[in-house]
Parts: sequence; structure tokens; C-alpha cells
Amino acid sequence: MTSDLERSVRECRIVVGPDAVSTHRANAPDAPIVALVDATSPIQAVLAQAAGADIVLPTPELEVGALAESPGLALAVTAAEAIANRRREVAGSARQVGHDLASTVNVVGLAADVAISGATPPDDALTHIASLARSADADIWRAGRASRSLRRAMTVVDVVAVARGHALAAPDVDIATTVEHAWVFADERELTSTLSELIQNARTASARRVRLSIAVDAGIGPSRVRISVDDDGTGFDPATRDADGRPEFAPHRTSNPSARAGLGLATIAEFAGDIGARVTVSDADDEWSTRVELSIPLLDDPAGKVAARAIAIDQATAQANILERVVRQAPVTESLDAIVAAIENQLPDSACSVLLLRNGRTLHHGSGAKLPSAYRDAIDGVEIGRGQGSCGTAAYTGRPVIATDVTTDSNWVSFRDVALEHDLRSCWSTPIVAAEGGEVLGTFAVYKSSVWSPDQAAIRLVKRFTYLAAVAIEHHRLFGALAESESRFRSAFEGATAGLALVDLDGSLLKVNPSLSRMLGRSESSLLSKNMLDLLDAPSRPLIRAAWDQLIADGPMTTRAQPTIEVPLADPPGDHDVWVSLSTSIVAAPEERSLYVEVRDITASRRHLAEQRAREAAEASNRAKTDFLALVSHELRTPLNAILGFAQVMQLSKLDAEQHTESVDHIVNAGEHLRDLIDQLLDLSRIEAGQLSVSIGRVDTADAIADALDIVGPLAGSRNIALVHDRHNADRHDVLADRRCLRQVLINLLGNAVKFTPPDGRIDVDVATTSAGTVRVTVTDTGPGIAPESIDLLFQPFRRLHPERPGRAEGTGLGLSLSARLMSEMGGTIGVDSTVGVGSSFWIEFPPADDSLAVAVGDRPLALDSPDTDAVTPVSGVVLYVEDDRACLDVMHAALALRPLVELRTASTAADGSAQLRRGNVDLVLLDIGLPDRSGWDLLDDIRVTDTEVPVLVLTAGTDAVPDPAPRHLELLTKPLDIPAALRVIDAALSGTTLGHSDGQTIDSLQQ
Repeated sequence: MTSDLERSVRECRIVVGPDAVSTHRANAPDAPIVALVDATSPIQAVLAQAAGADIVLPTPELEVGALAESPGLALAVTAAEAIANRRREVAGSARQVGHDLASTVNVVGLAADVAISGATPPDDALTHIASLARSADADIWRAGRASRSLRRAMTVVDVVAVARGHALAAPDVDIATTVEHAWVFADERELTSTLSELIQNARTASARRVRLSIAVDAGIGPSRVRISVDDDGTGFDPATRDADGRPEFAPHRTSNPSARAGLGLATIAEFAGDIGARVTVSDADDEWSTRVELSIPLLDDPAGKVAARAIAIDQATAQANILERVVRQAPVTESLDAIVAAIENQLPDSACSVLLLRNGRTLHHGSGAKLPSAYRDAIDGVEIGRGQGSCGTAAYTGRPVIATDVTTDSNWVSFRDVALEHDLRSCWSTPIVAAEGGEVLGTFAVYKSSVWSPDQAAIRLVKRFTYLAAVAIEHHRLFGALAESESRFRSAFEGATAGLALVDLDGSLLKVNPSLSRMLGRSESSLLSKNMLDLLDAPSRPLIRAAWDQLIADGPMTTRAQPTIEVPLADPPGDHDVWVSLSTSIVAAPEERSLYVEVRDITASRRHLAEQRAREAAEASNRAKTDFLALVSHELRTPLNAILGFAQVMQLSKLDAEQHTESVDHIVNAGEHLRDLIDQLLDLSRIEAGQLSVSIGRVDTADAIADALDIVGPLAGSRNIALVHDRHNADRHDVLADRRCLRQVLINLLGNAVKFTPPDGRIDVDVATTSAGTVRVTVTDTGPGIAPESIDLLFQPFRRLHPERPGRAEGTGLGLSLSARLMSEMGGTIGVDSTVGVGSSFWIEFPPADDSLAVAVGDRPLALDSPDTDAVTPVSGVVLYVEDDRACLDVMHAALALRPLVELRTASTAADGSAQLRRGNVDLVLLDIGLPDRSGWDLLDDIRVTDTEVPVLVLTAGTDAVPDPAPRHLELLTKPLDIPAALRVIDAALSGTTLGHSDGQTIDSLQQ
């Protein structure tokens, strides 16, 4: 800015917006004003001109800096000064001429009045001169209107606020209003003067009571606000009324000192004319003698349609400077000093201060260098509360407190003397309130040495800067808290027992604490050059990277739970593996985001957890074994009860042939059931060990189903359950399966169906070919059905179908598990379909049998079964049975009694058996493995050495350990013996033939 412009700016006020115009026009009526307004808002130009701007300059950028070097701005300043000078000259001349003419006319008029009063009769010429003097008086008043209107600054004013402010200054006036606000477009100073003039007019007429009323008329046409002043005074002098008896709104003289002066009403009428208002005077009622009413056009929405936010250039600059201090985190006192200085610059002859509230109880000095230091010391630390001066009361109530005169204000009783001692007569205090939460932070006070009440412009000004003070105080408190928080974070970060790290989004370590350094066995400085992912086990890195990427994508405000990841270190210190857990969160820093990673050594806890799980597994295994033994004990004792019971009956009593046959059948059936149960247990253990041998061949499903139905039939009959199967179905369904295994699976499925089908129920067995070409056998019951969540548990060992039913015999818990395993071994499948409340359908599927002589399951070749045949040619020879169990020897004696040409020799020890072999003449050896002096496998070695031609049949319970290396191609008979099958094997051995079916096993099959 040039020196000439600097000089001009000191004389000319450059302001932004219409509000700033009105403020400066009120403070400096004759100063030249240039108003900068928004070029896109025509209303601002109109308001600025109405507020008293000499020059209105529309501009797209309301910044002084952008216009400082503009020739247009310099020209506008020069023009404004010229206009202001001309207005001052015109107004001054008008005032002087008006004064002189009024004095002259007044003298003439008074002389005429005196002459008329002394003349008898009155002189017509003098009367005419007196009349002309009165008319000239009114004309002179009207001629001066232009000069008086030059000083008016039109702005948006709240009539109610002005009236209430006036009522505070005039406590003898009653005020009544039906609205909270009534906005009009007027000069606030002139409006205040008008209200004062109306009240003074009533007092001049000896009124004892005055009432000021405000109401809004919202009838037909534009709304208006009606200001009425009622009084009980003497009314109007008839001399002041016109020909129709209405008071004249022109200046006049009256000889009655208590009569209403016409000059006041003339001023009011003139002001009303300038703002489009109307003035009426009327007789009131019995209670009030006179009513003067001022009706002004009402602004419906001044905040949205008319009022425009505007800030003077010096205000904008001051606010920018204050905000700059706040942003650079200057001391809060520096920002508060700037705020106080800005207000004092805008409010001439004022001294301002800021007091800060501590602990919600006392106020302490924050800023206010212009106030006397002795006064500051006197009020420093004052407790807030009512009657504690303007500041103490404002901080306590949270509302502004205006002490127009501290000598009469009730809140200043305790502080009046100290204020007057330092020439402080009025004090207006506003609470500084936090933007968030409404907490009172302190107070802002404006002091003056005279009686004073703020106008609307001052209120708006202080409101703006009070908000800035709240921002500065809150910012200072916030950053103080942040600094304290940062200090606590640094202390917690460095002293944490867990490893902590700040990591950038790529994984590079930005900061580590000592605990992490010790955990990794590396110095902090060396770690800062590493990527954290490189410190972790390679296979786990993609998982961690994916989790970090998801966290980064979600952002710091995510509510997604971040899982804790457990990984081993890539290069742990020491000679053992180290496992750590990673918990990650995202940190939103001002400049860039980073990751906060908490690392904990969980090696010991994982070891402890593994040990605990091992203990739990062992305990679970022990519990399972206990449950298993209890279940097996029950199942074993049931057939044993039948065997022992019927055998004891046969011992104790003589039975006829039919009873004897029936008892023997029961014993045989129970024994076979017991054997099958043992076979199930052995099969399950072999399956678990991968040693089960199956022989896959052609099996007629009708025969297998018939065998199973014969076994399960008596149990179903005892419960009146119908077993339905069409045995005469014309379609034959041969499948590739193991005959024994298939029979066992069907028995298990039918047995379960019988157990869970209520009495009088029904079980259907169907066979059909599926669309895929497989053969499906389905067992459907009318039981309670199975819940969907229990389906997956059915084929697990030791799982009962309905464990919630106490007291029911639900089986060993092995049937379905064994069935699933057997089906898998045979290359078939098993499944179930069930509906709760309707029933269940268990089904098994097999590949159909074709005409091939061999098929394969997995990689194992399997031979087809050959039909069972009895020996046709009687066999003979010497059989040596090496066995120490007397019952087993008796059974073999009884069995070989069916072969009269076979001689049976026995030996109870391995030594005795070896001696008999050395004596020779033995055609077949039946060898038990569990001998009292030596293992049967040892005796077998002796036999191979002495005579490799003697065939040997090994009798085993299926649990004897096979030696390694094992003898090859050795026939086995499993206890308990199936006597017919055992005889067939013995016949084949004595006749020099081999078996091609499953009556005997080999060492090869036992090891599979």
C-alpha cells in the first residue's frame, strides 16, 4: 500500500459488509466510509448504502490484501472523503441557517404576540405576522430534515431488545410485549432516541404512570410491529391541534410549561417517515389519558433474507492474527491479549479483560493490560456466584451481565468502591463458553469510565471475539492434554513389559521399546532398519500381511475385531523356538497412518497349553476306555448269561430231546453272538491299525438280508415290531462285498432300527438300483428321527443316538462306527436321511457284481468267493494238537470224533509237542500260540527246522503278536472256532488241498 493510501486509510474507514458500516457510522457519524460487499449479493450493496456508506464497492474477494495496491480502491477512498466533506459542509450550513432563521422567526413571532396581547382591539396585521411566524417555524424545521437524515445508519434492529434495554435504564416504565423479537429496518440509535422521546413526552405532561407495549399486527397486507406508549398525563394542549382536533407533528411554542412540546413529536414523525412508519396520537381510555403509537414495517426473516454477516477489515485482520497464534500453539495469554486489544480498538474509551475459571470455582487474571494493575490484583481469585460483580455473576449463571452503572447495580455492592477508585463506572461481562458441552471457561469483560450500555453492534462484536477466546482456551487445554498424554504414552511405551512397536504401512519398524528388543535379542537401533515381517516365520507372513491390509482398508474408525495372530520367530535368540502373539491396531497420525503392534512371548503359555491338552486327551482317553469297558462288559455278559444259564439247566435236569435241542440252539446262538461281538471289537481295532482283511466277492443281497433278519427277528418280535422285506422280489441284486462284513453291517443297522422304533412300529428293508448304477439297501424305521445337528456324530465311536434317554439299552456305541469303517473297507458308502418325529432311513451302497473273476478295492486284489462244500472223501491221518487249555482240547476231541479215521494226539506244552514231533508219524499240527513254557511261534521255528513237510494250522485268539519276520503262507484258525469251518480246513490239510474261501486266514491277511 502506498504512503498516500496509508494516509487516506487513517482518515477513511474501509469496512467489509453492511454490519460493519453501521458500527462505524454510529461511532463516527462524519467519517468517510468505503464498504466492500460481496459482488454476488446485491442485498449487501443495498444494506451497506442504507447503513450510511459513502462508497459501496462490490468485489469478488473480500480481502484488503488483494485490493491494497488497486488504483480503484485508492479512488474510492478519495471519493468517500470528498462525499463526506461535502456532507459535513451541507449539514453544517443547514444547521447554521436553520438556527439563524429559527431565531429570527422566533423573535418576530414573540414580538407579534406581545404586541397583540397589549393592543385593544387586536391588530389584524400583528395577528397575521404571528401566524406567518408559526408557519415559518414549521417550514424551517422541515427544511433542515435533509441535514438531519444524513447521519442515519439503517440496519436490522430488534425492537424488543431496544425497548427492554430502555426499560432497564428507566425502571419507572412498565413494558409489555407479546413477542420475543420484532425485527425492523431502522437506525438503532434513532430508534432508541425515539422511545426516549415518547417517554419524555409523557413525563412532560405530568404523567405518573407510563406503559410501553409492543405487538405485531399480521392481518391483511404486510406485517407491522406496533409500539404504543400510554400515559395518564394531561393530554395535548388544544393550541397544538390542527383544525380537525388532531395533534400537529410540527414544532410549536406553548405558554403552558406542563403541555407536550411539539418538537418531540416532530422528531418522531420525521424518523417515522424515513423508515416507512406511521405515528398516531389518540385519547386512550379511562385508565390512560393519551396513547402515542408508532407502527413500523416488520421483517419476517431478517436472519435469512436481510441480515448479512459482515466483519470490518480491522476485525478480520485481528481474527486472522489470533487464529494464526492459536494454530502455531502460542501461549494462551498471547492470544487473549490480541483479543482484548482488538475489542478495545473497536470500542473506543473501553478497557477489556479476560478472566479464566479454575476448578469451576474461582476467576483468575488471563489478560487485560489496560486495566489498572491494582484493580486486577483486587479481583484476582474472586469466587463465582451471584453478587460477585459482573464477571463472577456471569460465570456462575452462564449468561451476560450488564452493569450500566456500578454505583447502583446490586451485583457490585462488594466491589463498588474498588471500581470507582480506579474510575470504572460500567462493566459488561460475557461468559466464555466451550463449543462442546457448554462448559464455562472464563469471562470477557468490557469496562468504561462512564454510565454505558452496549448496543447491538457491540454485542455482535464481543460475541465474535468471545468465541475466539473460547477457541484459544480450548485449543491450549487440548494441546496441553495432548502433551501430557504423549508424555504418559512415551513412559508407558518404554516401560511396558510387552514388546511394542510402531510400524509403517509397509511393515518397516519406526519405533520399538526395550522389551521387544530383549525379546528379539537385537538392539533397538538395529531393529529400526528391519521390516517386521522378516523377523517372523516365513509361512506366517502372508497371513499377517493380509490381516494388516484389511486393517488399513477398514481405517482407524473400524469396529471390526482384529484377531490375535500367533506365529514363531524366524531367528529366535537361544536354542529353542519362540512363539509370539501379535495384536495390531491402526494409528491415525496427523501426517500419515502407522500400525501399533503389541508383541507378547507366548512360548511358555503354549507349552503349558500343549501339556494341558495332552493331559486332557489322556484323561479323555481313559474316560473313553472306562466307558468302552463298561459297555463291552454289558454286551459280553448278555450272551454269556444265556450260555451259562442254559448249560447249567442242562446240568441240573434231564431234558427231553426237544428241550435239549432248544437249549443247545440257544447256547449256540448266544455263543455265535458273543463271537460276533468279539469279532466286531477286533475288526474295529484292526481297522484302526490298518490290519483288517476283507475278501471281496459276489454276494447275493437277498441272502445277506435274510441272515440278518433271522438274527434280529426275535428281538423285533418281542416288541411287536414288523420287519418288512419282499424276499421273493424277481430282481436279483448281487454286489461286490465281503459276505461277513455285509452281514455284520445289516445286523447293526437292523438292530439299531429295532432299538429306536417304538412298540407296534414298522421297519422296511428295500433293495434297488440307483441312477448311478450302484445297489442301495435301505433300512427305514418309524422311530423318533434324528436332529440335523446330531447326524454328523452318528458314525463316531462311543456316540449314542439318544444319550439323553437314561435307562435305555442303546448299544455299545460301536455299531454305526464299525459299519461305516466296514463299508469303507469294502469300497461302499453309508448314509442316513432322517426327519424328527417321522423316522430314519439308513442306507448302504455297493458296486454291482459282474462276471469278472476278480475285482479290486484300492490297490488290493481280491478273489471271489467259492461256494461252501462239505468234504466228500473221508480223510485220515494223525493230528497233533498242542494246547494247554483243557476245554479247548475237549472241544477238538468232540469235533474230530466226527472224523473216525483221524487220530488226535495232544500236547500241553511246547516241549511235549516238540518231543512228539521228533518221534515222527504226524500228518498235521494244530498249534496254539499261547503255551505255558514257550510261545507257539518258537515251536513253529523248531517244526520248520526238523520237518518242513508237516502242515501247521495256527489257532489264535486274534490278539497274539505276529513275529517279524513272519512265516509266510500259514493257515490260521481264529478262536472261538467255527467247528464246521475248522473241520473243512483240517480235511483240506490232511487231503493235501488248499482252501480258496474265508474259512481260514493266512499270515499275509493277518498282517494286512
